[in-house]
Amino acid sequence: MKNRFETLRAREVPEALDRRIMAAAAQRAGAIRFRRTLVRCFLSTGAAAAALLVAGTVFLLPEANRETPAVPTKSVKSELMALNDWSALEQESYNLSFELYSGRQSVAELANVRIQEGY
Repeated sequence: MKNRFETLRAREVPEALDRRIMAAAAQRAGAIRFRRTLVRCFLSTGAAAAALLVAGTVFLLPEANRETPAVPTKSVKSELMALNDWSALEQESYNLSFELYSGRQSVAELANVRIQEGY
C-alpha cells in the first residue's frame, strides 16, 4: 500500500483530470456566488417589504379607524363655556391685588407719620 502512494507522488496528475477538478471547483464557486446573491436579494426585498408594511400600518390604518367626534350636549356645552369664563377670576385677582397694595400703602403712610411725629 505504501508503495502505491509513492508512485502517485512521483507521477504528475493527468491534464484531463486536472481540468475536470478545476471545472467542478469553478462550478461550485459559481453556485455559491449565485446563492449569496439570491439571499442578499431576498433579504433586501424582505426588508423593503417590511418597511412598507410598517409605514402603511402607521400612516393608513389610523385614518381608517377614525370615528366622528362626539358632539357635546347643550348642558355640557354651557358647563364648558362657564369653565372658559375667566372674567370672575380676573376680577377677584384684581380685587385682591388692590387690597394688598392698599394695605402696603397704608402701612407706608403710617410709617411716614410716625417718623414725622418723632415716635
